[in-house]
Amino acid sequence: MSLKPIDLTGGKSVYCFNQHQMDQSKRLYEEDSPSGQKIREAVQRLETDLSRNEQATVAFTLIEHLNETSEF
Repeated sequence: MSLKPIDLTGGKSVYCFNQHQMDQSKRLYEEDSPSGQKIREAVQRLETDLSRNEQATVAFTLIEHLNETSEF
């Protein structure tokens, strides 16, 4: 029996991101800097190598790891 993959690309929101966070991450992604270049290369590799669902899994896993290791 083949299991249908769980779709992680839509549905109810678990985490809230504000517009400032999204704007700042886009700015860093587009920035002409070593960090910007590393981020663009990492995103390109993920988009090339992973399905949309796998990309969503990586994104959610990174957010969860950041939440677990936050320095509040």
